Amino acid sequence: MVELAGALLDAPYSSRQAGYDLRRLARKGLIARLPRLQRYHLTALGRAVAVLFLEAHGRILGSGLALVDTALPDDVARGSPLALAWRRLDAVLDDFLARQMTAA
Repeated sequence: MVELAGALLDAPYSSRQAGYDLRRLARKGLIARLPRLQRYHLTALGRAVAVLFLEAHGRILGSGLALVDTALPDDVARGSPLALAWRRLDAVLDDFLARQMTAA
């Protein structure tokens, strides 16, 4: 997944792709083109969607991803069902991969 993100960020972003992205955002009502200018502004819906994603990241993803960090101390991880489930999954995957490598 990280490799894919790196490949996407390293790829050139053409004006054709930008135009396509802007048209899609405008069609969905998230941005609107300013008359007689090649500029866009956020609509009320676009602003609400942006705030929703920022809040979701801050409240859900940020704290959730922090709990699955392997550097998280064990005493903190024990208090979180998400951290415990993640560590169990990690251990099972490690065991599975070790068995597969041994079998090959």
